[in-house]
Amino acid sequence: MSLFQSSRLSTLLKRCVQNSLWLVLALLWVLPMDAGAEGQFSLLTASPGKAVWAHYGHTGIRYQDAENKIDVVFNYGLFDFSAPNFIGRFVTGQTDYQVGTTDFYNFMLEYQLENRAVTEQVLNLTSAEKDRLLNALLVNIQPENKIYRYNFIYKNCATQPRDMIESALDGQVRYELAPPCSSLRAVIHTHTEDYPWVQYGIDFALGAKADDEADLRTQQFAPTILMASFATAVIETDSSLAQTDTTLIQGTTSGLRPLVASTTELASIDPSLEDSGSNMPGPLLVMWLVAGLTLLLVILAWPRKNGTEKRLIGAIMNSWTGLLYGIAGVLGCLMYFLVFFSEHPTVDVNYLTIWLHPLHLIFAFGLLFKPFREKIAPKYLMVNLPLQLFAFAGVLFLPQTLHPAALPFLVALMLIGLRAEFILFKRYRHA
Repeated sequence: MSLFQSSRLSTLLKRCVQNSLWLVLALLWVLPMDAGAEGQFSLLTASPGKAVWAHYGHTGIRYQDAENKIDVVFNYGLFDFSAPNFIGRFVTGQTDYQVGTTDFYNFMLEYQLENRAVTEQVLNLTSAEKDRLLNALLVNIQPENKIYRYNFIYKNCATQPRDMIESALDGQVRYELAPPCSSLRAVIHTHTEDYPWVQYGIDFALGAKADDEADLRTQQFAPTILMASFATAVIETDSSLAQTDTTLIQGTTSGLRPLVASTTELASIDPSLEDSGSNMPGPLLVMWLVAGLTLLLVILAWPRKNGTEKRLIGAIMNSWTGLLYGIAGVLGCLMYFLVFFSEHPTVDVNYLTIWLHPLHLIFAFGLLFKPFREKIAPKYLMVNLPLQLFAFAGVLFLPQTLHPAALPFLVALMLIGLRAEFILFKRYRHA
């Protein structure tokens, strides 16, 4: 169990961080806003963690000044969970994050306690660039400037440090790394492959735009991809500006110099502290079992038996139908809300809403009443069946990747619809 799982120790650590924060700010503001020859900036990258919000890793900007004994980290990943309506604002994409500082020791302590690796990339900056970056960061942490509107893809704890560093350079950064993934969905899948149920849930929320081709800059929202991008990046600048700067760690050739001067692994993952993973079955297996059970119930309920057996099978089938369509309705409510009201990127066009919509929730509730079950339910299922068949065929042509575990869920709903179609056919045939 990690230290952060102990509330008392966690509280002590938070107090330590808060106290060190005030010390850091005091030290910074009594000094001139000049990085000096001894000042050094680094990009810190923490490896992915087990918490949902930590699956993509984390980024910070480290500033060291040995002469003035300063070693701080600028962190753009801070948020106040106790803020009014935090959950509601997060769902709608209106979450405010902020930049803050902590001393380097406490920054490292957090990730060491969580058994996460931390990599440092020392930036190859001129004195003027260091001064510019330090000034910008100090202005950014002021109370009137520190809060920013968070965006999971375009404005997060990785893109903000990248933008601050780029804006301080005399030249432009040229990234040599080829995009490691084809789309935003592929990036997310890469970082959630060890958490299949999280990936399954996210895939329902992500729309078609998540499957559009994503360039390297867009993929840099993931700290690990940003780190890989920095590793081979070069700064294109006027060679005369850098050649005369003796503070550069690595010199320049023909106006090109590496963005990163050196790379060090400050903390590594201890395999002996890693858990063996969850024994919980994945969504693909579970959903195919759901589809198989649905098929079995449909077969058992197909013959029109009489008496007790008929009532028992009918009750089980109705309960199962209500459960599946209730789940589909809840998912539909969430997705329709994201499509129409959320500011999150890539959620506004979602083809899953063809067969997952809020009306399913009303239908599931209606199954509690016998008149609804006998007169309305079969017709409702019959109307939805063509939409489900279209979505099933749409796997081949719709511009949105369907999670493999969503297919058996769709199949289960289709089987229920086919049974309703058969019931209506027999009813009208004997009318």
